[in-house]
Amino acid sequence: MPYKKDVFDAALRRLEQRKLEAEEETQRVREEAYMRVPRLEKIRRELADTAMETVREILTGGNAEEKIQSLKKMNLNLQAERAELLTANGMPDDLMEPKYFCSKCKDTGFMGDKICDCLRSLLRDEACKRANSGSPLPLRSFDSFSLSYYPENDLPGINTTARGYMNRVYSFCKDYAEEFTINSPSLLFLGGTGLGKTHLALAIANEVLAKGYSVIYDTAQNVFSKMEEEQFRRMDKFYTQTVYDCDLLILDELPDYATSFTNNMLYNIINTRTLAPRPTIVSTNLTEKELEARYGQKIFSRLIGDFWMFKFFGKDIRQQKLRKK
Repeated sequence: MPYKKDVFDAALRRLEQRKLEAEEETQRVREEAYMRVPRLEKIRRELADTAMETVREILTGGNAEEKIQSLKKMNLNLQAERAELLTANGMPDDLMEPKYFCSKCKDTGFMGDKICDCLRSLLRDEACKRANSGSPLPLRSFDSFSLSYYPENDLPGINTTARGYMNRVYSFCKDYAEEFTINSPSLLFLGGTGLGKTHLALAIANEVLAKGYSVIYDTAQNVFSKMEEEQFRRMDKFYTQTVYDCDLLILDELPDYATSFTNNMLYNIINTRTLAPRPTIVSTNLTEKELEARYGQKIFSRLIGDFWMFKFFGKDIRQQKLRKK
């Protein structure tokens, strides 16, 4: 996907910082090793000398093959001696090598002329940060979610109380966040206003972000409006593509009304991300019947068929909190 220059620059700065930190840590470890075993420092210098001498022999040309082979043998002997010293002193044999965040590209972001997966991940993350900058939704935590607001009365057709049922939903969401991968299932949260749908969705977002995944979290209306703006102003579709590509998308408060354009956008989002596959969390105050009536059979079928559905029960928590004040 194309990215704006500021997104690319920010991702490359993060890569450079990773590389710098890896190399600084390696230098610190090396210096400690040299203090413990001074011979290791002498070997480093001798290896550097043999490398320079080999280059000189190659550049001078002539019949230098015998000399070059002798230098190669000396180099291998020095490497073997270094490995023996490291092992004898209880140090790993790769101690002198930088421990890059990405072992494939060594934190350069590129493998030959191709972008490495680590840079792609950083680009998605930076794009999502900018996409979330206008979101009115603050991230939440599982620790601040209270089951005390859910009643102990039995739920019809379910062999548990509202509180017992919501405890199961809470536990599932917490496990979902802890075990999240891009192959995790998509979720559909149904229920009235103020029942904790947004709280649990944003708690999941918080945990998934902490694991290093890219997440967009916003109201569905805001997402549709930004995508619509790109569409009708013929702008580069940076935001739209980020919605499609992020590791986790959270569409909060699916509107209780729908136009043909928002229907088309919602279907494209669901379809594109399902095929990727990348998980999506959708929350709505609509019932199943209302959802089908507002958004049509095609979208309703994808939501019911491709998403794991959770219904939220209880009384408006915000109203309960206001009454306690």
